[in-house]
Amino acid sequence: MNKSSKMQSIAIPGASNFRFSGVRPEELGATEYTLVTVVVDTSSSVSGFAAELRVAVRAIVASCKRNPRAENLLVRVVSFDDDLVEVHGFKPLADIDARVYDVLDPGGMTALYDACFDAVAATEQYARVLNDQDYDVNAAVYIVTDGGDNRSGMTARDVAERVASIRAGEALESIVSYLIGVNTGSAGIAGYLDAFRAEAGIDHYLDIRDADASSLAKLAGFVSKSIASQSQALGSGASSHRINF
Repeated sequence: MNKSSKMQSIAIPGASNFRFSGVRPEELGATEYTLVTVVVDTSSSVSGFAAELRVAVRAIVASCKRNPRAENLLVRVVSFDDDLVEVHGFKPLADIDARVYDVLDPGGMTALYDACFDAVAATEQYARVLNDQDYDVNAAVYIVTDGGDNRSGMTARDVAERVASIRAGEALESIVSYLIGVNTGSAGIAGYLDAFRAEAGIDHYLDIRDADASSLAKLAGFVSKSIASQSQALGSGASSHRINF
């Protein structure tokens, strides 16, 4: 079976315009998985540090491949501007070619709420798919943005309802989520993003005032450690402890 046929396209119930892809359960070899979703803002305002963002995403995935629990991670990467683009769906690290991240080119507006909704809803639905096949599953979600929403059809309440659905359900043992603001020093949007985080039910807000290579490398290291911690917590019945930035 070729790599493309290992994947399946899955609709998100109650949101007909949202779909995602994930590896077919019968292709998996472990008994438990951490679902990792990395969502990256590629609207026109990130043009000044797009190259650094691409490097950061590659570094996150490369670090995951070195993790002792690499075989228990399924990673999905999404970019967003006016629209959402699934760079790749939930798949094993061994099947990810880092060259795919070259498509992270900026342009357009900022559909932040849609991106957050997609991230949590796809995670919930894929966890149900795996849970129905007796896999143990937890998750980690990271949304990276430099600005406020000006394009979405979804609202903060829509995101919050999906987060509440995850908390109330049993498909995921636990989930940890981060909204990460980059280049917020000049834009002054940290307060807006943290308020949205609270309204949407996202666990944590991480503020990165500068978007230089050093800061984004530090971000990549933080996300990698957070993913490793959440994966190690699988089976404990609890989320990982928060990692200090």
